[in-house]
Amino acid sequence: MIVGKAKKRRDGKSSFLTLLAYTTTRDDHHHDDVIDPESQKARLSQSKEAIFERLMGYIHRNGDADKSLITERFPDGRHQVLFDQVLCETNTLSVATAAVEMQSVALKNTRCKDPVYHFFLSWPETDSPTVEQIFESARHSLDALGMSEHQYVTAIHRDTDHLHCHVAVNRIHPVTYKVADDAYDISKLHKASREMELKYGWTRTHGCYVINDHHQVVRSYSHQKPMPIEAKKLEYYSDKESFYGYAVRECREEISKILGEKNLYWERLHAVLIRAGLELKKKDRGLAIYDRVHPEQTPLKASSLHPQLTLSKLVPRLGEFESAPRVMEFKNEQWEVTLTNYMVSSHYDDRLHLRDHQARMTRRLERAEAREELKLLYQHDQKKAKCPSFDAKNRFRTLSMTFRFRRAHVCVAVRDPLMRKLAYHVLAFEREKAMAELRLKLKEERENWYRSPENRRLSYRVWVEQQALKGDKAAISQLRGWAYQAKRDERTAYLSDTVIECAVSDDIAPVELKGYTHHIHRDGAIVYKKEGITQMIDRGETIEMARPFENEGDNMVAGLHLAEQKSGEKRVFSGPREYVEKACSLVRDLNEMGETSLTLTDSLQQKRVCEMRPQDKPAPISFDSPNLTP
Repeated sequence: MIVGKAKKRRDGKSSFLTLLAYTTTRDDHHHDDVIDPESQKARLSQSKEAIFERLMGYIHRNGDADKSLITERFPDGRHQVLFDQVLCETNTLSVATAAVEMQSVALKNTRCKDPVYHFFLSWPETDSPTVEQIFESARHSLDALGMSEHQYVTAIHRDTDHLHCHVAVNRIHPVTYKVADDAYDISKLHKASREMELKYGWTRTHGCYVINDHHQVVRSYSHQKPMPIEAKKLEYYSDKESFYGYAVRECREEISKILGEKNLYWERLHAVLIRAGLELKKKDRGLAIYDRVHPEQTPLKASSLHPQLTLSKLVPRLGEFESAPRVMEFKNEQWEVTLTNYMVSSHYDDRLHLRDHQARMTRRLERAEAREELKLLYQHDQKKAKCPSFDAKNRFRTLSMTFRFRRAHVCVAVRDPLMRKLAYHVLAFEREKAMAELRLKLKEERENWYRSPENRRLSYRVWVEQQALKGDKAAISQLRGWAYQAKRDERTAYLSDTVIECAVSDDIAPVELKGYTHHIHRDGAIVYKKEGITQMIDRGETIEMARPFENEGDNMVAGLHLAEQKSGEKRVFSGPREYVEKACSLVRDLNEMGETSLTLTDSLQQKRVCEMRPQDKPAPISFDSPNLTP
């Protein structure tokens, strides 16, 4: 069971109403939704009045009991309710009024800056907890936090890949009005989740607490060695990535996975390091990791990468140490490949900044300027989208002139002073009444105008989505930035492991390819389809291709044309060896036929393209080049 805590607003203005609207009514959009030109018309108002009206509407709208159906009541005051197809449990009077009840209690404590508390519990696909087990887990977590008597709403969501529930709770006690202490809350939640895993036999997950071999919940400790002091100083003071940091980033996760398997041999360990441009060698009585490109680089102690990467632990399992094989070397006028399943995909460069590899800083500044221009354009467009005046000034003036003429007529027609004075009072009353009616009418006309979805002012996100549909590169880049910042799992699913790697945030506008249609998703991914089937996905830094060998390599050719439109700072083939060889041969064919030269940034792959002998080349591919429209 995975535990997560939602980030709080920095300004301390968290809202019970907004949180409960998200957990119960499910009005939000997902990142992998396809952007539609009419999507802004379906956008619901996010004002507090509109949210509360929607919450109340699920109980009172048209007397529809199916919108809010209480399924079970309990003696302790809590009840379970089916609210907008979301099953909830709460100890408040109603889900629709829970936000108001929580806020009224929170106002009793003026010293608590943010009484809103929100966390969620998630279960992997291997577990299938029942509804009662989910609600029990939520109550057990609240008990661990010391909030079992506080107001709460738990909502079960099944609209994502993983079953999960959200818990919204008021930190203010409803009787004593004391605030619950949220110190070490993550640690308490992790311990509670391990206890529930132990009780129901669910899949064990990692966290601050783990279940040991004696079926006890104990505090977890990291088995990985900390970063060496020298590497830490290098990264902190010079903003350069250390050799240790590079090795950990590229290899530690896969090395840990391989060492945990039974089918282990020296070649598998070497393969992981070779892909990163590293090599495992003997040094004195132990093992060390060397840089293959720059052998003069100070080596890294192998146990620093992983504690089990030592001779004393590996020799009993794998036998005597075997040196790493050579990786694609041109010798005696032929290519000699000892390790056939892997190729070098990256290498360590001590000149790169820790956060700004290669030319990332330049592109970051360019993106910042483009997004500032995008915001200015949005503000300019929103100024034009003001509510019309409905000719209010002329209508009031016309009405005033009407009564002025009537007063002048009374002055001439009525000779009796007393009757004239009385007529003046009647006209003044009728004038104020007519003015009030006109004001109410104008107010109603403005409300009707605002109520229409096509007249509602677009939010910045929706406006950027519409700009992305027009092919604005800055808007597409902004969508990708939001997707990265959100850190959500609801991204467009990965298509294939046959990839063309490009530079980070190497954004281009959608390209018109003959036979392909493109769609832009909310996470900034440009999906290219043929006959309704996804063939390629451009994520900026990668181009994924499905079925690269079918139809005489059409997808591979189209992918190369997409890569040709990018900056060219990085252009590397990644995937199975058969795909890499075929792609290299295709680059050679395209360069011979085309006017421009498509260059690769990987030295081995570029060498493969330049020095490939005719008899080594795969059979030529016949194809119709996609028709590009800049």
